[in-house]
Amino acid sequence: MGKYDYSRFNDPDWSDDWKYKDPKESDSDSEDGSDDYIGWPKLEYSMDREYWGIHEIDNRLEIDVRRFEYACYRLGEHDYFPEGLRGKGSYYIPSSVSKHDYICNYLNDSVSNLWKDWNLEYKPLFDKIFSPKDAENSHRISALATISDSELFDDAELGSKYAAFKRMKTYYRIQAELHCVFIINVVIEIHRIILRALSMQLYEKPNYNVWDLVTYCNGKDVSFFSLKNCRVYLKYNNICNFLKHNSVSAYKTLKEHNPECLREINKEYENGMFAVEWINFKEVNIEKFLSDIRPFLEDFCVKVLGEDLKQAEWDHDEHFMEIFNELKDPEEHFGIHAAVGRSPWS
Repeated sequence: MGKYDYSRFNDPDWSDDWKYKDPKESDSDSEDGSDDYIGWPKLEYSMDREYWGIHEIDNRLEIDVRRFEYACYRLGEHDYFPEGLRGKGSYYIPSSVSKHDYICNYLNDSVSNLWKDWNLEYKPLFDKIFSPKDAENSHRISALATISDSELFDDAELGSKYAAFKRMKTYYRIQAELHCVFIINVVIEIHRIILRALSMQLYEKPNYNVWDLVTYCNGKDVSFFSLKNCRVYLKYNNICNFLKHNSVSAYKTLKEHNPECLREINKEYENGMFAVEWINFKEVNIEKFLSDIRPFLEDFCVKVLGEDLKQAEWDHDEHFMEIFNELKDPEEHFGIHAAVGRSPWS
C-alpha cells in the first residue's frame, strides 16, 4: 500500500501500481482505447484535493505523482500532467512555492502584461484621434446644413477636402507623439522589470542603467553581447534616451549605433529639436520590440541566472493548484455549463 489511502473515492480502476496507458497503444477492442476509460469521477471527488494526490505538509504541497497523473487522466486532460514530473520519484515537493520565484516566469508574465496593455488599452486610442477623414466629414455636414442653393454644393465639397488636407499634419504628428509616448513607457517598464529581477537576485546598487546589466552579466562569466537579441535591448534604450532628452549627444549615439532608426533630414540636429520628427517609424515599432525582447530576457535567465525554462513552467506549488482548479469541475472546464446555459456559480 502506498503512503496515502484513496479507497474512500471508490475508483474501480485505481491501484497503487496503476500506470497510464496511451490510448494509441491500448489493447482495448476499440481503436482509441476508450473501452478502458471509465469516465469522469463524481464531482464531490474531483473537488477534493486529496483525490488528486495533492497533500499539504508543513505549509508545502507534496504531490503523489502516480495519483496526480491518474486524476488528470480521469478528468480527461492527461496532457496537463507535467512530463518533467515523471522520474521525480513517487512523491514530490515542488522546488518553489510561487510561479514568480522563477525570474523567467516573472519577466515573461510582465512582457505578456505589456502586450495586453498595448492591445487593449493603448492601441485603441489611435482610432480616437480626429483624422483627416473626420475633419472632411465634419466640414461637409456643417457646410451642407447652412446652404440651400445646389450650386454651392461644389464649394462645400471643395471646402471639405481642404479641411482634410489641413488636418493631415496635426493628425500624423499626434500619431507619432502617441507612438513615442508608448515606446518610452514600454522601454522604461522593461528596465524596471529587469532591475526588479536583479534585485530578486540580491543586486544592491542604488542605480541602474544598461551598463550595470552588462557588468552584472560579466560578473557571472557571461558576455552580455552573447545574449540573444541583446542589440534590440540596446537599440530601444538608445531610442528612449533620444526621445526623452532631445539632445545632440543622444542623437549622435542613436545615429552611430542605430542609424536606420532616424529619418534622413537635410539639416543638422540641434539641442532641443523635436526628437519625434526625426524617428523613422518603419524601424521603430512597439509590437516588434515586445516580440523581440522576450528571447533576450529568456536567454538572460538561462545563461546568467541558470534557470531551466521548461522546469519553471511547472515546478512550483501554484502550478499544481492551477491544474486542480482548472479541471476539478469537468463540465465547467469543457464548457458544458455554458453550452446548456447553466453554471454552478449562478
